Amino acid sequence: MGIRNGRAAAGAGHLLDMIRNQRARTRSELVRASGMARATVENRLTGLLEAGYIVYGAGSPQAPSVGRPAEVFEFNHQSGVILAAELGPEHCQVAVTDLAAGILAATGGPVDMESGPEQVLRQVGEHFTTALGLADKAVAEVRAVALAVPGTVETATSRINAPTMMSRWYEFDLRDFFADRFSGIPVFVENDAHVMALGEQRKQWPDTADLLMVNAGMSIGSGLVLGGRLFRGSLGAAGDIGHLNRGGGRVCRCGSVGCLETDAAGWAIARDLRSMDRGARTAADIVALTRAGDADAVALVRQAGRAIGAVVADLVGVLNPSVVTVGGALVEARDTLLAGIREAVYARSHPLSTRDLRISHSLLGADAGLVGAATLASEQLLAPEAIDAQLSRL
Repeated sequence: MGIRNGRAAAGAGHLLDMIRNQRARTRSELVRASGMARATVENRLTGLLEAGYIVYGAGSPQAPSVGRPAEVFEFNHQSGVILAAELGPEHCQVAVTDLAAGILAATGGPVDMESGPEQVLRQVGEHFTTALGLADKAVAEVRAVALAVPGTVETATSRINAPTMMSRWYEFDLRDFFADRFSGIPVFVENDAHVMALGEQRKQWPDTADLLMVNAGMSIGSGLVLGGRLFRGSLGAAGDIGHLNRGGGRVCRCGSVGCLETDAAGWAIARDLRSMDRGARTAADIVALTRAGDADAVALVRQAGRAIGAVVADLVGVLNPSVVTVGGALVEARDTLLAGIREAVYARSHPLSTRDLRISHSLLGADAGLVGAATLASEQLLAPEAIDAQLSRL
């Protein structure tokens, strides 16, 4: 953006961003905040109104009038929908959301990730059709597709880069799969723990700039929001705590020895329970045993919490977040897992780094991945430069 008369010149996307975040909502406020001439603001507001991105707020007059209250503009989160999907090892959830990541309809069902991407994504597509019907929305209203996946996603390509554990998904072009059905519509792909962190921070902890999200299910991952921005690292591999070496001689699914997952992931807990003659194979099985008071299940989940907490303590010491939030299927095992995490974090961390630290279960719960994926897509769609590009095409 250029500079005019010492004030920043900006496009319509900048005005929408201010309205969306309620930093400025009337013409006068927008003129002052943007540094644009009133005529320019008027012209760009007209474009946003015609495109449906903004509407007049409740009680606002529909045209300027002397002596009447100033018009208030609001973001029209109903001007399109986002299709969001969260994929897990054995199950997928999908949702239709508005442009503010509010869920309008949701569905899902079992999947087998080991069957490969084509079969799983076909099932996702079928669920999308069902969800659109439940929400009474048409494909023409879809503005973006967002996928949260249980693997490391390379930022530059948006492809899963997990050759040892998801070999059939390795470098598969997930975006291209949906290109035929959703021609011209952007498809966003991100690691599930990353989007969970983004959704949790934006929707539940908006005044917290630094948040660590732990996703504890059949596998273990984490996501980071630092300085209010999703932190992916240089290539997209940030937060892969499940495969940090914590010692020991157990072999991990990734092929390494001593990963955190070998003691703390759902697959490892289920393995240990089966060795004790419990028929546990899924996270739901572990949760059911723990809730029923099975002493071995409770002990294993509590110990998993301590192992995860030891890693979280290291991250708290390095990053000093304000909030640690824990999601994933294993959190449903009452407070057993969270208690173990808290125990290890407070025992291992510097008193200053934990003085104001809040450790909580995910406030979005089972919807964290869907809301986070939709939030990621929404923020990309509604970025000022993206809005300017869309309006220029119109």
